[in-house]
Amino acid sequence: MWGTDHTMVPTAEGPLWLSAIRDAFSLRVVAWETSARADADLVLSTLEYALASREVEPGQLIHHADHGCQYPSLRLTTRSLRTGVQASMGSVGDSYDNALAENL
Repeated sequence: MWGTDHTMVPTAEGPLWLSAIRDAFSLRVVAWETSARADADLVLSTLEYALASREVEPGQLIHHADHGCQYPSLRLTTRSLRTGVQASMGSVGDSYDNALAENL
């Protein structure tokens, strides 16, 4: 299982968004990307990087996220279906559902 989240990092040049994916077994960050925008492209490129750096068998990986609007996007959902990655999201407002990614 991979846990994912994104956060805003304030910089002198304006906000920078960091998206990361963490492996639940090894607790290692398997991919991260930054962008000036917190959009579906950011989380999709993070997933692409993670998939390129790890061998993932179809149907054997759960990609868990919170209910941010980027994660249920059509582009991310389509890519997950094509690679056999199961998308998972916790309940709205539950602070524990994404704890793995939140403590990056």
